[in-house]
Amino acid sequence: MIRAGIVGGTGYGGMELLRLSLQHPQLEVVALTSRSEHGPVGAAHPHLRGLVELEFDDRTPQELGPEVDVLFLATPHGAAASAAHAALSAAPELRVIDLSGAHRLADPALHAAAYGFEHPHPERSAQAIYGLPECGARELVADARLVANPGCHATAALLATWPLVHEGFVTGPMTVASATGSTGAGAHPGAGSHHPRRSHDYRPYRPLRHQHAPEIRACLAAGAEGEVPPLHLVPHSAPLSRGLLATAFCPVAPGREQAAVDAVHATYEHAPLVRVLDQPPAVHAVAGSCLADVSVAVDDGMVCVMVALDNLGHGMAGTAMQNANLMCGLPEATGLLVPGAGP
Repeated sequence: MIRAGIVGGTGYGGMELLRLSLQHPQLEVVALTSRSEHGPVGAAHPHLRGLVELEFDDRTPQELGPEVDVLFLATPHGAAASAAHAALSAAPELRVIDLSGAHRLADPALHAAAYGFEHPHPERSAQAIYGLPECGARELVADARLVANPGCHATAALLATWPLVHEGFVTGPMTVASATGSTGAGAHPGAGSHHPRRSHDYRPYRPLRHQHAPEIRACLAAGAEGEVPPLHLVPHSAPLSRGLLATAFCPVAPGREQAAVDAVHATYEHAPLVRVLDQPPAVHAVAGSCLADVSVAVDDGMVCVMVALDNLGHGMAGTAMQNANLMCGLPEATGLLVPGAGP
């Protein structure tokens, strides 16, 4: 049995990791840390009452690292930057998956611009593998000690655009519009997630300036032949709690539209957590699951790729668990092939 620890167990990322671990046949969460909560986990996460016997503890990452095989970091960016270094320094053979943005950008200047602070250990970001297995990272993740889990908008945008970019179909700037649920704003309520404001509203936020845009561009550029066309990201706040829908507009040469569609199908033919549909995807079909639904529409010289996923599932904790599977030598979908709740 793989022994796993979670640093930061009170947020939605840690909560979802713990929930997913309950259905995993070969991974057990043996420690869950928190700086604010004490006592039984079920008191903070009522839906896990009677299913989880753990209690929150206050061990540091360097104390926890030598006691587990895999360590998930579900903390804010700044805390994760220090925690990964501390844990790996204490246990060099440890496998660490960081759900924050602390290690997604190897360039220190890009990191500081995106997240607003200088990374205290930029060498760790240079060592980290960007962990989106469907987009060329499977073998790299399997050999990694530190994986930077992608952001939710980035995951959807990359699932939409990566096949077309890496097969050389895209001829000009791409635009991605994505809408996410309020859980994407985290467990602590704010103006952006306050129910009276959010529940009947739909609005863009951080248009063309979102912190996930640089990691999308970096992933597309990795291994691509030639210059990658520009990509513009416009995220939206949607009136739902969990789920994300992204629509990518990718120009292609007239006459190559069907070949581009075929490329999307071929890319995900053997991806166990991605379903390619012949109709537009819907968030309700993936909410509560670790699956991503992809669909493609075409017009003269334009390919539109649509992606629906759960922002806490395939957009966060599900991919983190997928990465842990690969790092531990398991099939990537182990414990993750469970449908959503439906309507």
